[in-house]
Amino acid sequence: MPRLKKKIRVRDSEATKRLLLDAVGSILRKKGFSSLRTNEIARWVGKDKKLIRYHFNGLLDLQKAYIKEKDYWTSFFERFHLDEQAKPELVQQMFTEMMQENLMLLKQDQEVQKIILWQISEDSALMRGVTEQREVEGEKLLKLTDPSFKDRSVNFRAVMALLLGGTYYLALHAGVNKSTVCNLDINTQKDCDEVLRTIDQIIGWAWNK
Repeated sequence: MPRLKKKIRVRDSEATKRLLLDAVGSILRKKGFSSLRTNEIARWVGKDKKLIRYHFNGLLDLQKAYIKEKDYWTSFFERFHLDEQAKPELVQQMFTEMMQENLMLLKQDQEVQKIILWQISEDSALMRGVTEQREVEGEKLLKLTDPSFKDRSVNFRAVMALLLGGTYYLALHAGVNKSTVCNLDINTQKDCDEVLRTIDQIIGWAWNK
């Protein structure tokens, strides 16, 4: 019987954690990052705010747990992985597919869109830490491109920076304002396919220039 009670407590604890994490996502999606406060989260789930400290040691750790769960770049870095001797065409293909998937994920996930807005709108130690870690992991992949661009006039890191910024901007406009950019609406399949094709073209141009 004591073992059964312990299992029930663990199950209840995990359910409460899930409830709090889901509440962060819902508040972020519907009200924005400025509303991610202890009292607001407690009201959202109908629980005592002390549960946030009990299960996550406070609001910051709850936010960290949520961001860690939603940060798709972590899975990207695990999936898009090549060894240092990878052929240039495989490296090119990897970056093309990664940027195309980045656009599609941003386009489809409102919570991720809000996280991007949070990252660029507030001086946050939490978000700065996430971004800096992403840069560290991203640099490992970018180093794979160095042999292909040595002694060339193309700066592939600059190309990637512009592609990242462009996909973020397109996805945020389409997701938040439902608006077009340069008369392109990536909420439509036709325009989305055009942008995906252009990502392939841009990386190809940079690679083969």
